[in-house]
Amino acid sequence: SVLKQGAEAAHAARQKAEAIRKAGADIAHSSAEFFHHGTEVARANWQHGAEACQRGLHEASEAWRQSAPYLDKGILLTNVIMAMCIGGFVVIGTMLVCTPLKPKHTHHGAVVDRMFWVTQGVYLIAFSIPALVATVQCGVRRNGFENWPVWMRAEMWLGILKFQLGRAVFFIGAGFYIFPVMDNFGLMAKVETWPRVLSYFLGVVSLLSGTFLLIFDVVLSVYVRQAMYGK
Repeated sequence: SVLKQGAEAAHAARQKAEAIRKAGADIAHSSAEFFHHGTEVARANWQHGAEACQRGLHEASEAWRQSAPYLDKGILLTNVIMAMCIGGFVVIGTMLVCTPLKPKHTHHGAVVDRMFWVTQGVYLIAFSIPALVATVQCGVRRNGFENWPVWMRAEMWLGILKFQLGRAVFFIGAGFYIFPVMDNFGLMAKVETWPRVLSYFLGVVSLLSGTFLLIFDVVLSVYVRQAMYGK
């Protein structure tokens, strides 16, 4: 009877072990199916996301290609506006040179204070003339200086203004300078209202134009040309 009980116990243990093995196999099979299903879902989502991204890039590229000609016209118009503004810089510089100071507002002597503002006006005119030439020749006419006579040595007196980056930086710097200059000059001389307003206007336009050109005519210029000309 002892042997019979042992045999029965062994048989029960084998049945239990077989049941556990089958349960484990079922769990492993279910896990494999679940993993396979998850993989398929992930692959489908990835494919969908990739197609959506590709469509978005294509649509963005097409929108950029359509907007590039308008940006190019905007760049040209901005250069035309800045050519006229530089003429305004020359007017401001001439006023700094020619307007006498108030005698009671001189702090370092009439000659020294007068020469300070004369120097400011001369510098403004001296920097504005090359900028005007470069803006008209490169920004408006969109020609270089290769066909200019050698004796003019344009590369020497134009410097970085031959390049889009140089002109954009000049416009931004000139905007910061020209914006308050007539208001400050009004503390030393009799300045009417219209030169102050002109100074503010030129400063704001120069800052905005320089920033616009820095973004679209310098940083993104390659993409504008590629969208327009395919190169």
